Amino acid sequence: MWEFINELELEYIILFTIVGLTLFLVIVNVIKTQRALNLIGRRAFVLTEDLLFRDGMDVVDIMIANTSYVNVEAGALGFKYKKVLLPLKEESIMIIARDSHKISIPLDDLRTFVLGSSKRVKRVEIYAEDSLGRRTFRKAKNSMRELKKIMKRERKAARIEARNVRFETGNYRFFERVGLVVKWMFSPIYKAFRGTKNFMNRKLKDRESKLEIKNLERAHQKEMRDLMDQERHEFLKVETEKRILEERQHAEVEARQNAIERREQLAKIAEAQRIADEEKGALEAESVAYEQEMERQKRESMNSLEQETEEKEDEEEEKSTEENEENEVDEVDSEESKTDKK
Repeated sequence: MWEFINELELEYIILFTIVGLTLFLVIVNVIKTQRALNLIGRRAFVLTEDLLFRDGMDVVDIMIANTSYVNVEAGALGFKYKKVLLPLKEESIMIIARDSHKISIPLDDLRTFVLGSSKRVKRVEIYAEDSLGRRTFRKAKNSMRELKKIMKRERKAARIEARNVRFETGNYRFFERVGLVVKWMFSPIYKAFRGTKNFMNRKLKDRESKLEIKNLERAHQKEMRDLMDQERHEFLKVETEKRILEERQHAEVEARQNAIERREQLAKIAEAQRIADEEKGALEAESVAYEQEMERQKRESMNSLEQETEEKEDEEEEKSTEENEENEVDEVDSEESKTDKK
């Protein structure tokens, strides 16, 4: 097979692949189309059966659903038991598209309606019939299961009641007589085992009682320890709060004393500062007066120096003018003498 595929040319492989893919898509399209046609044109019912506990009793809910997109008329609804149809409702019911209709029946009524006085349960089915006579069947699993349990309990209770009646009248069966004989034969062993069992049970019960008492004592001791610890903690808490209050009061007293001392120190510092400011003001006044006196003396000395310098300058100017006059006279004389010589 693989050799045949390997010997094929590429165009044949592509052709077979396209054909296979086309067939696959056609099959998928047909399946989807069939589903759509079933939803649109198929007039079939979907039956569901639920077992509920309502108002203190078991109730069977039967729901007829119309899954198509057209309205369907239900002509009959009921049960099928032992190939016999048991119609529960034969009135025509119009179920619109994509809607449902529910019918409830108590389980006891269902048992009476389907089984009657029978003590066994066989296959029970629910059926719904449309206006064309087409029937849809579904097995009533929940109801059958619950009916089987109920009948099993009833049969077991009837057997126990019949056995009690036989034992009261002494009308035993063979196996019951054999069982009574075997029980009588093994009664000493049974009594020994029962005595041992009772003894062990008493011992175990005493042990459990002692353990319970011990646990109660331990719980009581633990509770007392917890109470003592709680009281100790409360006492320590009170003592701590008292100590904290005393320390706080002592700290407040010390803070007030320190505040008073600081105020006194500040008052002293302010007084000393005032005295120092007064002394500083007096010294500044004296220094200002001294500076003014020195400035006055300096101005006087400067004035005297200026007068002296002015006098000296005047004298020097007079001398310079005299010298200039003498020089002019000498020059004139010298010029005259020169002219005479010429």
